[in-house]
Amino acid sequence: MKNIFNQVSPQEADALEKFLAIGKHRILHNREFCGLSVSDFVTFYFEVHDGKLANAMVKFLITADCSSSNTLLTLMGFKEFAKDVFEEFFNENEATILNIFRIEYKEQKEEVEIALAGL
Repeated sequence: MKNIFNQVSPQEADALEKFLAIGKHRILHNREFCGLSVSDFVTFYFEVHDGKLANAMVKFLITADCSSSNTLLTLMGFKEFAKDVFEEFFNENEATILNIFRIEYKEQKEEVEIALAGL
């Protein structure tokens, strides 16, 4: 996501960082963000390696020995991979996110200007 910050002014960077954090939170809590949903992420997640990840996850779920510490390690591996893919998902959708950020940022700026003008 570093590239996205190069596309905004320094004044907008903090707002963009908060915008992205809110967006990630929304998606992980099954709410839409910039037209993106958790379903979109899951589809992206499984397509990253041509569906091979889905095979590995299903096999793991079916064969997991919940009393084994290796199960937790494997699960943590899936979690770290998912977090990396989540960042890739945001990178893949950077143009859409940036476009909506700019629209909302402009609207908020105009609202503040109206409020300051006392209207």
